[in-house]
Amino acid sequence: MSRFHSTHCFRPTTQIAEARHGALALVCLGMAFVSLFGARAAQAESRYYGGARLAVTVADVKSELEHDPRFGVGGGVFVAGHAWKEFDVRIEANYVQKGAHIAFSRTAIEWQMDYLEVPVFLVWNIRPKTQTSVELYAGASYGFPLSRQVEQGDNLGYMLEDWIDTPFIINPTTVLRINEVEDADLAFALGIGLSVPVGQVNFLVDARYTRSITDPVVSADYIRTIGDDDEAVTTVTNTDFSNRVFSFYFGFSFPFGSRTAPEPE
Repeated sequence: MSRFHSTHCFRPTTQIAEARHGALALVCLGMAFVSLFGARAAQAESRYYGGARLAVTVADVKSELEHDPRFGVGGGVFVAGHAWKEFDVRIEANYVQKGAHIAFSRTAIEWQMDYLEVPVFLVWNIRPKTQTSVELYAGASYGFPLSRQVEQGDNLGYMLEDWIDTPFIINPTTVLRINEVEDADLAFALGIGLSVPVGQVNFLVDARYTRSITDPVVSADYIRTIGDDDEAVTTVTNTDFSNRVFSFYFGFSFPFGSRTAPEPE
């Protein structure tokens, strides 16, 4: 029998799934709101604009151990405005799924790190005087944690903050000890996008890479014991990691309000 035990109770994965569904519902409600508002404002020419997008994400972690990617979905809303010449400033609010998979000899686990990210970008419009605009952007984001857990199998999820300094069993020979979990995830991001007029709105597609500046986001150890009693050999492998993710967004944008009319010559 394992030497590691705890009186902690794990949080069922179904509850965490409900939290994710709630976050996605908020994103969908936000997209519905901006869609309705945009339909009324799309005819106006403005230096301010906003929009909504859905995303597909491919996430992994920067760690000394090898991990497989975690695929996820997300989305969010944004507002932006013209700042200077070909440059805009854009603020977003996105639901993002981060994390990774790792396989052991007898089982596999998934790090599930879900955030509400609020990035601020400086956007360079490479072809601002044409109807179709190519954009390059860079900036920083602040991630508010929604769910941070390790999922073992399909029915068991351990919330990281509830298990700090309390090892829990991964398989008969391996346990995981969470040492520290950061309260937020500060990151930088780079991306490229395309904005194409379609009727009264602009269709948007873009791809971005986001990398945590907070390093590590999670500090943990895998503790493996082979053998019994006096012949037992224990090894400790550190698994500190930071998040990184590729995101592929698609959605739409529309103008807010109206630009001040130019004075007559």
